Amino acid sequence: MKKSDQRSTLYLYANGVGRAIVATDTVLRGVFGYGDGAVPPRLVRRFPRAVSLFTLLRDINERTAYMADWRDAFLRSPRLKVELCNINNLVHYARCLATIRKYDLIVVAHSAAGDDMTILTRTAAAFQLRRGKLVMFIGNEYDLLDEKIAFMRRVGAEFVCSQLPLAAAQYLYRESPGTCVLEMPHALNPAAYFAIPGARHDIDIGFIGDIYWPFVGDRERTDLIEWFERHAGKHGLRHDIRRERVSREDWNVFLNRCSAIIGAESGTYYLNDRGRLLTRARAYNLFENPRASFEDVFDRFYRGTPREVSGKSISSRHFEPIGAKTCQILLRGTYNGILKAGVHYIAVEKDLSNIADAIAQFRDESLRSRMAAETYEYAMAHHTYAHRVDRLLTALG
Repeated sequence: MKKSDQRSTLYLYANGVGRAIVATDTVLRGVFGYGDGAVPPRLVRRFPRAVSLFTLLRDINERTAYMADWRDAFLRSPRLKVELCNINNLVHYARCLATIRKYDLIVVAHSAAGDDMTILTRTAAAFQLRRGKLVMFIGNEYDLLDEKIAFMRRVGAEFVCSQLPLAAAQYLYRESPGTCVLEMPHALNPAAYFAIPGARHDIDIGFIGDIYWPFVGDRERTDLIEWFERHAGKHGLRHDIRRERVSREDWNVFLNRCSAIIGAESGTYYLNDRGRLLTRARAYNLFENPRASFEDVFDRFYRGTPREVSGKSISSRHFEPIGAKTCQILLRGTYNGILKAGVHYIAVEKDLSNIADAIAQFRDESLRSRMAAETYEYAMAHHTYAHRVDRLLTALG
């Protein structure tokens, strides 16, 4: 494609949140031109506050891999000419907004519309001057939803991209009737997640990640993880289960060491009242009683409440093992209609009643290898981030 035929695209993201981050990115990056890892010059080293700002000169989102994967997919698209803008760098951000009419497409990334809407909300008027279409990817679709929808309505966003199944996304965003809702789940980045030749599979069952807070409203994923923590050794399975986050590179290496990764759908069953029920439970759990037990939170907010709209969905963590050709043992779910039990993963019932059968399937190396290989080919043919970007551009017309 000729460069003249490419869409001029402004890709807005946020390198973290908070006043200190904004000060760092605006002053050190925007005014003085420092980059990641820069050290303070000798003249300012006697000022602790200045030195502390330099410690924030890094990629805050490096351990939230999907944010980098989406960014890379937009940058690599031959149909786009992309300018990246970190909205926390108010110098660069102001420059981009001042020339917003030159862009054919404005993309608000998950990180920009995730944990804090302050900057976007305060600059909403500038978006009304745009010529191109505005697409919003919503991060943390249970948080600050009223603020996100208010912004979408004020700026007249043409599209909102959701990682949720379409019915749930349409329910959440129906108060922005002029915005087209697209189901846009995460996908595979084969440049970051791949099989390493000669990798030694010295771990049978692996997991690295966070344990969900009680406010999510179920313990299904936690129960699966804890079962393998307690019982894997008794079944002769070598396991490595860590409750932490790692970089993309370390995660890919770990995936290549594992014969199988355990997991479940992300999200909550309780999007009731357009996510406000979850918002109340989250506020209680995070800010009022961080040590609350699951039973306490569940009794306060969910006991007796019907599961009206489920937000359970596939996540980036389901595609990353696929790239490494690592088998997955997952709780049975719909996974946005993308992954099918017995075809793309070994299924465990949510009450763990068939876990012995799942382990027997795992021990069948030919089954495990065939499933991983066929799932990889399936994802490469239909579910890479490049496929997602192409689908979005087709929808834009």
